[in-house]
Amino acid sequence: MAAAMPKNNAFGDGSPSWNISFPDGNLTAAEIIAYLPHWLKSVDVINRFVTNGARPIIIAAMVNEFRHQPRGESFQPNSVGIMMSYAMRRAGYADWTFGTHELWAHESELAEHDLSVKNFRTPRVTHPKHIHETSRKKTKYNVEPEPVGFKDLALHVKKHPQGADALDLTRCVQYALSHQDEEWLFPDDFRHLFAHLGPAAITHSHQDRQVFARHDTFASPTKPRLIQDIRKPRTKATPRPGITPQSRVKKTSSLDHSATPKTMTPQKRGSESMGRVQWGKKRRSGRLVDKAINFCEEESDTTDKDLVDSSYSTPAKKRTLTRIPATPASPPNDSDFEQDCTESDDDIVEAEDLTDEGVVSPSRGLRVRAAARKARQNIQSSFMTSRNPLVLKVPKILPSPKTAASVPDPALEPKPAPAYMTTAPTYEMMQAVKAYTTRTSIFLKPPILSANRLRVDETSIYLYAADGCTSFKEMWDSALSSTRFGGPRRHAPFRELYRLTDPAPSDDSDWAENVRWAKEQFKAFGSKTWTEYDYHLELITEARRKTMWVSEEAVMAGMSVRDADVGV
Repeated sequence: MAAAMPKNNAFGDGSPSWNISFPDGNLTAAEIIAYLPHWLKSVDVINRFVTNGARPIIIAAMVNEFRHQPRGESFQPNSVGIMMSYAMRRAGYADWTFGTHELWAHESELAEHDLSVKNFRTPRVTHPKHIHETSRKKTKYNVEPEPVGFKDLALHVKKHPQGADALDLTRCVQYALSHQDEEWLFPDDFRHLFAHLGPAAITHSHQDRQVFARHDTFASPTKPRLIQDIRKPRTKATPRPGITPQSRVKKTSSLDHSATPKTMTPQKRGSESMGRVQWGKKRRSGRLVDKAINFCEEESDTTDKDLVDSSYSTPAKKRTLTRIPATPASPPNDSDFEQDCTESDDDIVEAEDLTDEGVVSPSRGLRVRAAARKARQNIQSSFMTSRNPLVLKVPKILPSPKTAASVPDPALEPKPAPAYMTTAPTYEMMQAVKAYTTRTSIFLKPPILSANRLRVDETSIYLYAADGCTSFKEMWDSALSSTRFGGPRRHAPFRELYRLTDPAPSDDSDWAENVRWAKEQFKAFGSKTWTEYDYHLELITEARRKTMWVSEEAVMAGMSVRDADVGV
């Protein structure tokens, strides 16, 4: 019974179904994406990929690298996220995302070196489709599909996996393509075929984390935008003649409306004068209607004189700027003061207390607007009950020679020498020092790198050297500098640590110690494959801390810091 393939096939007509059973064998991540991309809907494949550092942008880039798309468009990272999130949530992981994957408890923990898919489950097992009808066509969605030919796995494949991306499945597909007369079915004949060809040895470079790291440099092309997809800018609506926009309508209080227009009682007239929103032809916000109005903030005319004369209002004064030049940035017709009026001596404010925050330089004070300055003085004078004489703060000066001779300075007193300089070292301490100087390096098995990886060499030095280099030595020093990026490179090519320049002697960070450790491994054992890839750095840091490895530079830097702390 053949399984039905939905019309919305994401990877092209004839692509293997997501319900085809997993074989008993080892498959790399590149082989799964190249030949069986619908397995991205399997929760076990998702768990294996995400655990080993897969991201939607990397998976989408690998799909575009290995496969032709049905309509010629590029496969987008958003499609990867939707496909995998839908599968995980259907399987019971509610609100699953790539970032929350580690928070979920999974049925089995996968080892990083384990590439076997023997016990992986298909979507029809973990989250089968809910069939509401008894239609035979729809019930086939949850049935195991029939095996497919190995040569049919190459359908829509643009590029076969190569190098460390390829393992047993790639060799089987290429063998089936070159022997069209032989019939080999996947997954039933998988073990027989690769046993006939001979199984390939699994190396460190075949692991998923290494595969995703190699393809992290590929960028997924963006989807081209069509002309009809571009939004047209909105045109401003032309106001109708004779209609005033609602935002321009003057708002008044509800007391303006009465049953008899053009007639108003004295009580309402008084209420209108207090509740009107408009003052001095300036629009006030509607939410301020019910609040008390301070008439000193607004311009008033002769009709408001009885209200302004209240004892609760600040008397208005007319001032002119007689001793301070006009503000350069202000207009000549400044409405804050009048030029024709004089200022009496009674209005001069007494001296105020000045602190470090309140002292204003004379040059800046000349630029302050006169009205704002006077207003600030009036506000301060209304709240200050007493005046103190002006006190100018001067910077501290050194004491006189007589005072300095009588009072000893604690900073000039000699400090006692640290204990480690006056205490004789013990026998155990001397033995530890001798053992440190003659310690032997502990070998750590280096990783296996692909021969086709990106690297900094004579052909690519021009790409990775810094700008402005005038000689080959400067180019090599900049391309292999350990301090150029403030740490390791975040993108390929990942440089070999033993080739990098020596870190600063005072640098005792993990990055500097990892570089020194890799140089020691190269000098002692000839290890050349430790790179600045983050996974390699994690392994080195863990090994250093487990064996308590410390470089001589870090020891000297610690001694210098200790001497500085005790003042030696």
